[in-house]
Amino acid sequence: MRFRKYAFIFSIVVGTVVLAGSILALRAAQDRQPAGAVESEREARQRKLAEIRPQPVNDAEYAMSLMAAAARERVINAHLLPGASINLAANPAQEVWSNIGPSSGNGSYFDSGRLTGIVTDPDNSNVIYVSSAGGGVWKTTDGGASWLPKTESVGSLGCGAVAMDPFDSDTLYLGLGDPHRTGILGLGTAPGLGVLKTTDGGAHWSGPVLLGDSTNIRSLLVNIFNNDIVMAGTNKGLFRSTDEGVSYQPVALGGAEQEVWSLAWAGGANFVLSSKPLNGLVIGAKGRIYYSTDQGATWTQATGFANDLGRITLAAGTQHILYALAERAGDAEIYKSTDSGQTWTPLNISTKEYTNYDESVDKILGSQGNYNQMVIVHPTNPNTAYFGGQTRLIKTTNGGASFSLVSSDNPQSVLFDYVHPDIHCAAFTDSGSLLVGTDGGIFKSTNGGANWSSALNDGLITHLVHGIAATRDDPNVVVATLQDNGVMIRRQNNGVFDKIKGGDGFFTVVSQSDSDKMLFSTNGGVYQSSDGGMSNAAASTTGLPGAAPSRWEQSPHDASGHYLYAIAGGKLYKSVNFGYSWAAVTTYGLPANHNIRDVASSKVAGALAVIATAGGGAGDVYYSLNYGALWTKAAAVPNADGILIDLAIGPDSQFYAISDGWNHGGNKSRIWTSNDPQSSWLQVAWDGLPEGVRLNVIKADPVKNGVIYVGSDLGLYSSKNKGLIFQRWGYGLPLVSVTDIWIASDGSKYRAGTYGRGVWQLGALGFTN
Repeated sequence: MRFRKYAFIFSIVVGTVVLAGSILALRAAQDRQPAGAVESEREARQRKLAEIRPQPVNDAEYAMSLMAAAARERVINAHLLPGASINLAANPAQEVWSNIGPSSGNGSYFDSGRLTGIVTDPDNSNVIYVSSAGGGVWKTTDGGASWLPKTESVGSLGCGAVAMDPFDSDTLYLGLGDPHRTGILGLGTAPGLGVLKTTDGGAHWSGPVLLGDSTNIRSLLVNIFNNDIVMAGTNKGLFRSTDEGVSYQPVALGGAEQEVWSLAWAGGANFVLSSKPLNGLVIGAKGRIYYSTDQGATWTQATGFANDLGRITLAAGTQHILYALAERAGDAEIYKSTDSGQTWTPLNISTKEYTNYDESVDKILGSQGNYNQMVIVHPTNPNTAYFGGQTRLIKTTNGGASFSLVSSDNPQSVLFDYVHPDIHCAAFTDSGSLLVGTDGGIFKSTNGGANWSSALNDGLITHLVHGIAATRDDPNVVVATLQDNGVMIRRQNNGVFDKIKGGDGFFTVVSQSDSDKMLFSTNGGVYQSSDGGMSNAAASTTGLPGAAPSRWEQSPHDASGHYLYAIAGGKLYKSVNFGYSWAAVTTYGLPANHNIRDVASSKVAGALAVIATAGGGAGDVYYSLNYGALWTKAAAVPNADGILIDLAIGPDSQFYAISDGWNHGGNKSRIWTSNDPQSSWLQVAWDGLPEGVRLNVIKADPVKNGVIYVGSDLGLYSSKNKGLIFQRWGYGLPLVSVTDIWIASDGSKYRAGTYGRGVWQLGALGFTN
């Protein structure tokens, strides 16, 4: 055991599935849509996930398969991964990926991607580590002026918790697995497995140490007096190590199996945790608090808290004083303990209003108590504590007798400085600054929350991308739709992206002849802009049944990019004027009561294909060679694993399909090709593709016959021969989940969206022949 001076390390890690409900009063229109629209849209999106892509998100077996595949990639493709030496002079045709952001913005604030943990060096305020939902661990040594990713080749960049050894600031523990399932269509949910360890400040990491079959680690804690002891709270209970993380053993909590959310040291040999019964992801799931007086070896249920609580988050101060923020009947309660967590007293916050704002304190969690919770106590004054929820960041300076607001989710607020909504974690620096992690990255206050800055987000490229679009009209323009960061646009050849719409961004397209024209959808609806996103309005629904379309396909046969297909209500529609009006595509040849989940079109005029279901199932491919006037059912794909999720058509009318399966047992396949889909599909070989890894998206090169590109949970792969042989595509792309691919219609630009590492662009222009 190593010893060093006493220090407090705070890292509160929280979050889970988004729940429905109302949005509070300070939420700005730019960063959240009106309450009813947000929540009804979010509920609808969650319902669609099961219909469109049911799959084992964060499943232990898949997480193990993914990490094993990543280990193989680190050997087979070591020369292509970040950090490898690239000799461009010897081979100038090499394809190199560069990250183009978002890395900063032009406005008064800039949001990064969702964070799950923050730790700081107790002796050096300039050294900060953050763990992100899909972008791995990042480190700064200059107080946030610059950042470097530290886990590009680990295999899962979805992180749930990070903790620092109190005796050695170069030793950190990283818990894999994003606790939040926010990726739309089942994409990018960043499964992970186990705990990694570094002893050199993140330069190198151990392989994962498995914690049973848990697939996300929500909290990590190193014993402040004995660093042999490390504890991990997971979705499958509590695990404890007594050998500095070499091995972990499960620790019983009594009663039903528990999922553990929060861990806190309570002085001496005392520790406290919060938990819920497994599968208790609903309000009233009986969240619990346990305490230990023997270094976490055994646990006893505490008393004093209600029996109808949901999720609970804990934090400790000095003098054995702790606070707990709990979800209760859709609102919140704050509890306090003065005896190391053995007994708790409610602060009855439903009877209290903020001292500086007319609202009951119990609304702090909004409608998302299972998703956003944070508590942190001042390291030397236990009467000062901060609590974070959906839109509220609040503070007490008198031990919970009263509370005040210290931030706003509205960037234009004149009352409080902006902090992005959905608050998940926090830490103090050695100099006394407070850092808060949110769905919009990291925010800093140097004066106890009186003022906040988003400057630390510059260069922290952890954005969770759902979709990307660009245009031939202006090669600099890139539009990205992001988890809880809405829609961002790049207008110059740099990493500067400006937010043009808030909320959760879903899909986007840009005109190929006029870069000012664009369509994009969020959880608040679908919007249209004719001035490059400077302004936008609700998109036209003329010709559509009710709501605007949820997904588009921009047909490459039309050079202007104004010929669109859309899926709305499970049916197919088309527009020839960039969405200003729509017409139903004929259903002749499609099954009755069909539901379409995907559409692909070709550079060959009139060629398109859909994945359609009639009552669920894996789906069937239907294709048309005359703009949908007549549909033909394709032959069933052989030996399918999972359900069909994406299609592509090459310029030679070669058809391609992928499924969401990942298990290769029993000669199963996940990718097929056909030049006559009515007759048969060829089960494509897997030479070069990582086995046991999900595929997310497939694109056919619009110019090169037989060339296809596949985005997976470990990056991008390409084939020059219709899928017979694949290779990892390009140099420098991390082992990250790729959720979208954009290719210019003339093959001159290639870009990729990732779930956690922003947008990437290929330096060279595709393959050389």
